[in-house]
Amino acid sequence: MRSIFKILLVLLSFTIVSCAPHKKLAYDFVNISKGASVAFYVPEELQKTNLRSDCNPNSVDLVVLDEDELQDTINSRVKILNKIDNEIFLNVMIASFEETLKDYDLDLQYWENENTTPDSLHWVVDLSHIEIQELVNYLLTDCGVEGNCEFIPSTTVNVASWFELTNNDNESNVLFTEQNYDEYINDCYYTLDSLNNLIINVDLQHINIDGFYDFAVMLGKLYAGYSFDYFMNEYVKKEMKKKGLEYSDDIYMRYDPYEMYVYYTRRDKFIEL
Repeated sequence: MRSIFKILLVLLSFTIVSCAPHKKLAYDFVNISKGASVAFYVPEELQKTNLRSDCNPNSVDLVVLDEDELQDTINSRVKILNKIDNEIFLNVMIASFEETLKDYDLDLQYWENENTTPDSLHWVVDLSHIEIQELVNYLLTDCGVEGNCEFIPSTTVNVASWFELTNNDNESNVLFTEQNYDEYINDCYYTLDSLNNLIINVDLQHINIDGFYDFAVMLGKLYAGYSFDYFMNEYVKKEMKKKGLEYSDDIYMRYDPYEMYVYYTRRDKFIEL
């Protein structure tokens, strides 16, 4: 047992030492990037796709309807997609992005002109495409009664975004991220009917358009953080290779501007396509 502990301690020490150069360079980037100007571009239109299974025009309950009845029924079942105002969503998200940049000591500024190109203090974040999908998921209810679980339908709105980031004359590959705005179960319990049959009672936290615009605030914060982290990790990679140090793409770091520390992550980041 003692020998196993020693081996684990050696491995942990090796990991800490091997990651130390990454973190030092990450903190260097935090300092030298202060005051950088970020040009943030968004698409003029949002692609909206209704994937709700209860809106399939070929389903048994919809196929018998005429065109007007079909459209009215579909509109009544869609919760978010047909209520989104593109301008409101984008303005809310951009405002949140800008406010979050300030937390990183960065400025939203459309600095591009014929005399200025991207560099360490002039960044471009191009959100080239946004797709919003609404679909039906099923939540498993477990109200504490053994053997009496059920699936109930709920709504999920998925927002997928594609980015291209540029600084130091280095343009990223296409970067991708997606997040969900979901309904969820607040409470679940059973009661008995007159025949002593168990009846499920579910308090579902429904989604609405105001909540979706609040979700856009979260997206703006996330996109600003992900963009900073991407530039930071690219800087670390470039500097480590310049210094002849071993670099691994498996080591990816995030910076928390509120606690002012760097930490490692595997999934909480842009996906490079």
